[in-house]
Amino acid sequence: MADYLASLDRLLGEKPGAIFPAHGPVVPGGALKLTEYRAHRLERERLVLDALSKRDGPATPGELVPPAYPDVAPALYPYAERSLLAHLVKLVREGRAAEEDGRFTFRRPASTSR
Repeated sequence: MADYLASLDRLLGEKPGAIFPAHGPVVPGGALKLTEYRAHRLERERLVLDALSKRDGPATPGELVPPAYPDVAPALYPYAERSLLAHLVKLVREGRAAEEDGRFTFRRPASTSR
């Protein structure tokens, strides 16, 4: 997920007028669409963190899908779970989550004292 967000940032730096995806039609207003993609991923990350922080204990990605993807039909949960796992990997690398044996927990930010 970190790589995906970085690629969106790199593309946004090019200030594209249109984007030409590998599939589907040309997307006019490329910079706006890339900004929307980025905002959507960051909002989803917020939902993943929220779902993780409200757990009493460790959770599998599958257990986190319903609260983190409330807009997704249950038939699509296996796909959402893969995306959610990408968010969890990013969060673990950033120290905002921890993983042990395929189960994830929320890591509270260290308090800063002066």
